[in-house]
Amino acid sequence: MKTWRAGVGAIGVLLVLTCQVTAQILSDEFVQGIHRQLRTAEYFNDPKPCAPGQLTVCIGCKKIKICIGAETEDGNPEQDCPAATPHCNSEEGGVCSTIPDPLEECAAAATEFTCTASGKFPDPYSCDGYYYCETVGGLGDAYKCPTGYNYNSKVQLCQRAFGAFGGCQPVNCTGVTAIFTQYPGNPQYFFYCKPGADETIPKEPIMFSCGDGASFDVKENKCIYKCPREGLFKKEGSPASYYQCYFSGGRLVAKEKKCPGEGQVFDETKKTCLKSMMNESFRKQSCRISAQDDLFSVGTLRAATAAIDEFESPSACAAGQLAVCVGCKKIKI
Repeated sequence: MKTWRAGVGAIGVLLVLTCQVTAQILSDEFVQGIHRQLRTAEYFNDPKPCAPGQLTVCIGCKKIKICIGAETEDGNPEQDCPAATPHCNSEEGGVCSTIPDPLEECAAAATEFTCTASGKFPDPYSCDGYYYCETVGGLGDAYKCPTGYNYNSKVQLCQRAFGAFGGCQPVNCTGVTAIFTQYPGNPQYFFYCKPGADETIPKEPIMFSCGDGASFDVKENKCIYKCPREGLFKKEGSPASYYQCYFSGGRLVAKEKKCPGEGQVFDETKKTCLKSMMNESFRKQSCRISAQDDLFSVGTLRAATAAIDEFESPSACAAGQLAVCVGCKKIKI
């Protein structure tokens, strides 16, 4: 009897220890990233001089010195690396490259990231980085995961060994012809490849987010929101937008809507558009949203004229908007 009780007690202790170890492993598996500086110093604190037989030498993360054999270092001319190869890499022989110099002050630096919505975005160039955006059109705060961790955009945390077996794929704009392309690994995100000033400059990926509960559909070329039920639901990353979910043809469908008033945001608790509290001219007023306003409509007369290349007064891009029509067959990203 005592032996049986001792065995049960040992098993109980083992289970407790196992749970504690498992909890510790899980708590260590996901961590926050470390904030990165946005821009690098123009010059290194202690740049290396030109050595005999050397053509160029890195004097900054994005700056080289041409070794022309001048009597003094000041006599050797300096030059910024071109946009196509913006980084000066000393390990490659002090040449301009697409790869940053391994020096900590260069490798840890981040490139500028233009925010298209609020929230977190994966770094399109790197598996171990991400950006946090507060305002549309602003610059995102850059973060880098610790060594051995990569950013998991689905849980929005750095995860140990995530992507070690091909789960992470940086964005590659080479050969991309579609307007929008789904981000590899997480359909919540997608990107637009912005052309460079000329063919020698690589295309720049501009990241977008569909928000929680939505994913980018390649065939439809737009975000599709999966309705949890009937009703109105906010669109993550776009405060002035929301989804109207209703039954049509026997199935639950979603339609994206925007608050009609300037400076209004959608309040998910009150299910209505309200004047933003951030606006100094805030007034206690709201616009009531009818759940039926899109179920019935009157037809619109169409002109049988040729398509206009560009409208005389095209609409400007609004916050949270992906594209606007600037002509009958032309859009602005």
